[in-house]
Amino acid sequence: MGDNVGINRVPTNEERQDYSQLGETTPKMMFLKELAKVEMVFVKGHKPFDAQCARIDFVDRLENIQKESERKFGFVRQSDVLGLKFNDLDKYGDANRFELESDDEVLEFQNINQTRTATVTGHNMSYRCKDRGHGISVFVPLEMWEELFGKKTKIKKEE
Repeated sequence: MGDNVGINRVPTNEERQDYSQLGETTPKMMFLKELAKVEMVFVKGHKPFDAQCARIDFVDRLENIQKESERKFGFVRQSDVLGLKFNDLDKYGDANRFELESDDEVLEFQNINQTRTATVTGHNMSYRCKDRGHGISVFVPLEMWEELFGKKTKIKKEE
């Protein structure tokens, strides 16, 4: 009596459309993988990239495609969702998309001749997205910052 008793049958094609395979790659997973590749290029270049807006725009597009598919067919077809293209993700790293809010020096303590000394290692540049207003912070090493903005010169006060 310990045997599994149940009804086993092969699902119809209509039933299979509602199934989703566990562990299967979803459109969101594919998008996040592609987004990470593009974002890494900007991170390595110490430039701002608006990944938050990219995610929001993707979710909006996915919802619109799902709504239209449901309106046409009564259910969301997997082929409609899986055929989603990711357009040009580089536009989320365009410099015109951001405004610079602040430029702060990053200090790191180092031991120089048995003395703990603060040295500037780079700059944290804080940007604000012009579209949705969220903040993005980018660390720029000192060498690259001097290359972009020139060396800081000390201003002598005249008495």
